[in-house]
Amino acid sequence: MKKKNTNCLQYAIWIDLQKAVIACKDDAGKLSTETFRSEIDTRVRFDGEGSNKNRLFGATLNQEKHAQNKLQQQRKNYLKEVVGKLAKAESVIILGPADTKYELHKEMEKKKALSQIPVQVKSADKMKIHELKAVLNPDPPPRSAGRIPRTK
Repeated sequence: MKKKNTNCLQYAIWIDLQKAVIACKDDAGKLSTETFRSEIDTRVRFDGEGSNKNRLFGATLNQEKHAQNKLQQQRKNYLKEVVGKLAKAESVIILGPADTKYELHKEMEKKKALSQIPVQVKSADKMKIHELKAVLNPDPPPRSAGRIPRTK
């Protein structure tokens, strides 16, 4: 992993349960991105598993409750790591397809240094890195005047 850039002022984050892409713009206008993969196990199966219940001393224990707790803890740790990547920020735009973007916003509000900055939360499907950079830099670079027609 790269070390986090402490000069970034504006962030755009695209997040879902599999990965987070963090784009940042520093005070000089330079854009940089970082991709962060989660280690969340959404479907865990054990060898020889036939039922989702185990018997212990005549009582039946449901493993679904334990699996949900594990998933919740993994999700919480993932969001804390993403928030940890953010340095001093002036504005943040959070994009994503599901509820993970709202959970990231709540996690940011818990951190005192990030609780006072303006945050926009928007829905977005899959985004490529250049599309995420365009969110931070909406003005395209000026094009050259083009070809000048020849005069006869």
